[in-house]
Amino acid sequence: MTEVNHDDAYLRTAFLERVAHELRGPAGVIHGALQELEAALDQQPAGDHEVFLAMAKRGLRRILRTADRLQNTGQLERGPLALSPTSCDLIALVKQAVQEAQAIEGRKKVSVDIDAPGEAAVCVVDSHWMGLALFELASNAIRHSIERMCVAIKPEPAGGYRITFTDDARASVEFGPARFRPTRDNRGLGLGLSLASDVLAAHRCALHTDYGRTTGQGFGARVSVIVPAD
Repeated sequence: MTEVNHDDAYLRTAFLERVAHELRGPAGVIHGALQELEAALDQQPAGDHEVFLAMAKRGLRRILRTADRLQNTGQLERGPLALSPTSCDLIALVKQAVQEAQAIEGRKKVSVDIDAPGEAAVCVVDSHWMGLALFELASNAIRHSIERMCVAIKPEPAGGYRITFTDDARASVEFGPARFRPTRDNRGLGLGLSLASDVLAAHRCALHTDYGRTTGQGFGARVSVIVPAD
């Protein structure tokens, strides 16, 4: 490995993990300060401070999510994922991912609907990594939605399940990972969707994207993930 390649590998792995560590330190201090502040303000009548505390908490969650993305990207760049598959309820994973995405990206004017079977959707996946991938897809859909984002979980005829994330964006930005390259819409770092793509590939999941605005179907982008049963 040349010196240039060695430096490049360092930037893509250990450096990202160290930056993540550096972010988590101050974030922990901020979290503690917010807890103390919230406890003190609980003794006072409700007021604008609740709005500002909620804003601060959301900002803190975004910092921690950035740290997670940097660390996870460093792990992915080191080589193939060492998955630990177990039998999981895919519906529970999706609902948790959507809830976490709403806590960070949610806006009052954007509603989120989940259409899921009444019974458990059992699949064999690494719940940690699959949860991260689903979070990134949910976050992306919420971020691009104007009024409504829909998530649907349907069984596939050949086995497994199809998960679709549909936004109502007026102008669809082409979906695709852009790790270490400029993003297509010049927003964000391009790490989230790259992470999702790599994790889904490691699980042998098929990933498809349709753009409704270009075909007159009344939606922005629809990202579909087919998760095999085993």
